[in-house]
Amino acid sequence: MKSTTQRLIQDCAKRGVTLEPHGNMLLVTPEESVTPELVEQLRQHKSEILTILESKRRMAAQNLVKQILCGEWTGCNEQMGNRLSSQLLKLKKTATRDRALVKLAQEVTK
Repeated sequence: MKSTTQRLIQDCAKRGVTLEPHGNMLLVTPEESVTPELVEQLRQHKSEILTILESKRRMAAQNLVKQILCGEWTGCNEQMGNRLSSQLLKLKKTATRDRALVKLAQEVTK
């Protein structure tokens, strides 16, 4: 059974209203499609809406990364694939460096 917040998100989609999380703000477009009643409903459920939308965005990003890493994503050409691989390698190096810095900071503060 869907929650009130999930139904509200679906109703917005049916009306052609787009909801996008931006930090702790909710971007609602197009402005002319938003009634005062809808604004009030969105305000009442804002934190839940942001949580749901961020969760969906995170899951979509994780799925895309999995597809890219497994070679299943056909939405890019070889050049794009090489760029993505390069970016993923940089992320991996950064994460490794950050873990090393955290470890060093922990040792220094002992």
